[in-house]
Parts: sequence; C-alpha cells; structure tokens
Amino acid sequence: MAYHVDSAPNQNLHINYEPSSLNGLKEAPRSAPDHMPEYKGRLMKQTIDRQNNFKQAGERYRLHEDWERDDLINNMVGALADADRRVSDKMVELCTNCDPDWGRRLAEGLEQARNGKTAEGGNQYNEARGSEAVAQAEATAHDAKPY
Repeated sequence: MAYHVDSAPNQNLHINYEPSSLNGLKEAPRSAPDHMPEYKGRLMKQTIDRQNNFKQAGERYRLHEDWERDDLINNMVGALADADRRVSDKMVELCTNCDPDWGRRLAEGLEQARNGKTAEGGNQYNEARGSEAVAQAEATAHDAKPY
C-alpha cells in the first residue's frame, strides 16, 4: 500500500504504477548490471523429512488478543456456515492441527450456525451478524474526501 508517492514535474500524482500511458511513474535507469550470484553445487527438488505445516499458524493464533480470536472465529464461521460440510470439516481439521482451541471454537461456532438455519435455507447467524455490521457501518460512515 502506497502512503506517499514521489512526484516529478508534470507527473500525474494519481498514477502510482508502471507502465502507464497517463504520465505516471517511470522506472529509474539501471546504474549497474544486475546482481548475478554464482552457485556451485547440485540443485534438486526433494521433500523435507520432517514437515511442520501448522506451527506458524498456531503460534500466530496464540499471539492474538482474545477479542482478535473472537473476531477470527466469527469471520470464519460466517464464511463457512453455508459451505459444503466436507469443506467446513476440513477447515476445522486444519485449524485443530494449528491449535486445538482454534479447531474446537470453530467447530462449536459452525454447529451453532447450522442449528440456526431458517426455513428459507438462509442462516440466522450470518443474517444477524450482517445486520450488526450494516448498523455499525452506517453509524461510522462519512463522506469520502476528494483527491
């Protein structure tokens, strides 16, 4: 995300990508040849003997504040509540591998959401959360500032 865009004379400040036909940024000319590291040895593709595919995600989950974990679970439940059962069950399994608390809370939230199905097939969980989100957005909304 660009916070500040360098500008040059006659440059369109709203164009911060290249190439652009609207007088945007231009890449600086190369002042030296590209770095070309030398490597002597054999490069090969092979599997790692001991994989740990869940450690980093579990550590990240445990670093979250309680309210962040609550938001994460609510967002995941909202997204998975109407998904095919095989998909949501696989997600619960993956989250459980990362952290048992994560998987348990996700499974409980999904079960609660599934029990809240409406007669039309909608989901009371998603509808209630959506109404809350709309009310919150309307309360904090403001007009956008022009460039």
